[in-house]
Amino acid sequence: MNGDVAGLEKLLADNLVHIHLNGHVDDKAAYLLGISEKFAFKALSRGALTVRVFGDAAVMTGLLMQTLIVRKSGHLMDIKAMTTQVWNRQGNGYVLNTCHNATLATV
Repeated sequence: MNGDVAGLEKLLADNLVHIHLNGHVDDKAAYLLGISEKFAFKALSRGALTVRVFGDAAVMTGLLMQTLIVRKSGHLMDIKAMTTQVWNRQGNGYVLNTCHNATLATV
């Protein structure tokens, strides 16, 4: 939310695959570029999450609601999605390896 790209980078696996609502796929570098140059986050909240652990991997599913501003145009985007994220154990914590989002109907 505060634009801490360096902090976010530490939470992402080097081989990150991030699938956006429109089907566009980003690797780690492209995702971080989007966060730092294309979009500004104005609000973010999560619904109930389900986390399943499989050895050194955790699969998290749940609702994601966020409001973004497209920096270039000022266009406001309100997003409600179901997301699946795969987190892998790395050292004493986890890093995000895969994220796939699917649009939900507007409430």
